Amino acid sequence: MAIFLSAKRIERAIGQLGESRAKRTPLFDFMIVKRTMAIKGAASVAIAESAPAFIQALEEIGAAGLGRDDHYYFNPFALREADKTGYRPRRYRSNGTNSTISGTPWRDIIVLSSDSPRQASLASGYDTHLAALALTANKAKPLPNLTEAAVWYWRGQDLDRVLTGISDAAGRLKRLTDEFVARTGFTAAEIAAVFDTSIDDGATDDGGPFVSSAPAPQDYLPVKSLPIGVTKAENPAEVSFALVTALAAKNFVILTGPSGTGKSRAALKLAEGLQRLHADEVQGSIFELVAVGPDWTSPKRLLGFRTPFGKERKLPDGTTTHESYEITDAIRLILRASHSDAADIPHFLIFDEMNLSHVERYFAPFLSLMEAATILDAESGLSLIGGDDLKLIAAVLEADSPGSREAEAATAMLNDGRDFILPPNLFFVGTVNVDETTYMFSPKVLDRAHVIELNAERPSAYLGAATRTEPGGIIAIAQADVALKRGIDARESQKYAVANPATILDSLADAGLTAPEIDTIRAAVVTALDGTYDLVSPVGFAFGYRIAKEAFIYVTEWMLSKHAAGADKAALLVTWHDALDYAMLQKVLPKIHGNRRALGDSLRALSAFYAGNDSGSTPSAGYTLGLGTKVEIPAARKLTLAEATAQLPQSRQKLDTMHDRLQATGYVSFVS
Repeated sequence: MAIFLSAKRIERAIGQLGESRAKRTPLFDFMIVKRTMAIKGAASVAIAESAPAFIQALEEIGAAGLGRDDHYYFNPFALREADKTGYRPRRYRSNGTNSTISGTPWRDIIVLSSDSPRQASLASGYDTHLAALALTANKAKPLPNLTEAAVWYWRGQDLDRVLTGISDAAGRLKRLTDEFVARTGFTAAEIAAVFDTSIDDGATDDGGPFVSSAPAPQDYLPVKSLPIGVTKAENPAEVSFALVTALAAKNFVILTGPSGTGKSRAALKLAEGLQRLHADEVQGSIFELVAVGPDWTSPKRLLGFRTPFGKERKLPDGTTTHESYEITDAIRLILRASHSDAADIPHFLIFDEMNLSHVERYFAPFLSLMEAATILDAESGLSLIGGDDLKLIAAVLEADSPGSREAEAATAMLNDGRDFILPPNLFFVGTVNVDETTYMFSPKVLDRAHVIELNAERPSAYLGAATRTEPGGIIAIAQADVALKRGIDARESQKYAVANPATILDSLADAGLTAPEIDTIRAAVVTALDGTYDLVSPVGFAFGYRIAKEAFIYVTEWMLSKHAAGADKAALLVTWHDALDYAMLQKVLPKIHGNRRALGDSLRALSAFYAGNDSGSTPSAGYTLGLGTKVEIPAARKLTLAEATAQLPQSRQKLDTMHDRLQATGYVSFVS
């Protein structure tokens, strides 16, 4: 006779695991690794999509059974009643466990070989670090229960053979727990580190914990809903796709546009949404809103400074001192982001009115380290703060807030001999208004950022709308988290530190694209970059390797984010040129500025080139410079995007607007 766990019993197990001290993903991923090892009967296994044992373990522990690609997997440890998260799309499994275990928090747990695919094995003494990896510091919550984890594992399975000869509920649940331990290979030390081993026999459930027919997954899985008190007009679970994609490609984004267009709102909504998503994994805020002042002439407002007038502090030798360090909110945020428990959680420094002072002055150390971080490691000697200052910061934090994430991170840096650098999970967003009280950005700043312009709308467009729009469309906060974590992993692993940036597009194979399809996209991006360079370099706006590389990164990240949000290969091949459009708009055009004499008809020619024209077309993708020098795009090098009905419309609209303003006023810049 068939025996199944009831929907009510499985639902109760999900509730206990979701509200326990378990962090959202580590214990789930550890279970998958252990089950993979048990299936293979080996101490070293491949955690890759090419490994059948890993896929089997992932299906057993994560498959939701709903028949929906966007809700294919469910992680019971990730459920929080406030936001009903926990689902993961099937097509994004390649950025799940196999990416997670290569992150910094796992270095004391998992050893990865240099093979292809990499082999994962358990590190020496890993079990002593398992609790720190898998559990939050909130001891007011219960430990995840081993029996509840077993109930989740056995969901929807016929248990007749497993429970042969056992009739009482408590005995059955104990047998399921023991068999679950055997199937995962959990050791006594692992269980003692992270699990509560008590058994709830489900006696209060109507009909008991066991039934004779399999329950439908929708009867026990949660329904994703909006947080209580949130209206459809301002959905915190949906954020700006344009902002998320730009940050995934580059961790510095500048939002520009007229006052009141929602620049600060877009950045804060993303940060606050991720704060809710990771509420049980972090201590303190994952973002800081920095109000830039008009008198900022040095980095000390961000990096702090030594002071001899601090609070009295006792030294190890018993003497006292007033020497202290003015620790800014920015420094505290960077330390929280640097903590090993938060290494894969996005953190944000949001600069309001970033250009009220010269960005190149107060932000210079950050601009330098943004580039250095892609080629240097944490022991390079290049640091935001010197070693002596870091020692003082650690001492002050230990005296003022011992045991805090900031104090632990500073002490760990000193003990490990690491420099105070920008962690890969730190993102920067600056909002910009341009008027007589602000300063323009230099090429050094624009080169290191994506620039997203938010345009004003006619009042009727938003007064009559039922919902607020987001720049570039919307992306679910859980998918935004995944996209940003992909960017974190790329920076941490230096994934994009390649000799030829055109090869970055090869990552699109993860979205199902074939080599010929990727080659077609690559050729079009190269043509767009070459033509743009040929038209803007004669008027002084040549661009270098960084711009080309980041254009390829952006196109890749845009397409992967669309794929993760549900777009199939056919849709990507039809719409990928939108990514190219935004790459040109956000990386190349922001540098262009000047007067009518200097720019001439270059803007109109570039717009024509983006429309697919050559120098012989009307309008012409060419112009005359100075006393007769011809700048032209020949027919053999025009940009032809076969799938596009209107080529690069956003970039062309911006160029046409800039050209009209140039003719009307005699001067123009991208940021206006």
